[in-house]
Amino acid sequence: MNARFPDAGLGPARVVIVGCGRTGADIAVSLSEAGYLAVILDIEMSAFDILPSGLIEDGDIQPILGDGTLESDLRRAFAQDASVFIAVSGNDAANALSAQIAHHMLHIPKVICRLNDLVMKEMYEGLELTTVSPTDLVRDLIIDATNG
Repeated sequence: MNARFPDAGLGPARVVIVGCGRTGADIAVSLSEAGYLAVILDIEMSAFDILPSGLIEDGDIQPILGDGTLESDLRRAFAQDASVFIAVSGNDAANALSAQIAHHMLHIPKVICRLNDLVMKEMYEGLELTTVSPTDLVRDLIIDATNG
């Protein structure tokens, strides 16, 4: 899929990211550079300070002050038009809730949710969400480095 012209549509594919910490900001920058329109929500205005001003001025990243656990804020960000939704706030419960809203209420085709709690991760994997655990990733890298 070409991010600039998905399915021969007009404009870039929209990705909505909840959480503008280091991870969320880095994902927004990387995806915007790959041709996506990155819309990033956070509840703290100061969180957006780490985003490159040039990408914001060019419209490649759109920061929105809002709560990713509120359907109304997600709709204000036009999340229902997104092809990808990524929840990477620092709060597992908030990530899980926003991912559920994105999947079940907004019908976003691809929903990715960061969960640090491995029990919670296993539970949500059974609910048709793609879950990512930093704990799993770091553990696997350390085991590989130990054995390699």
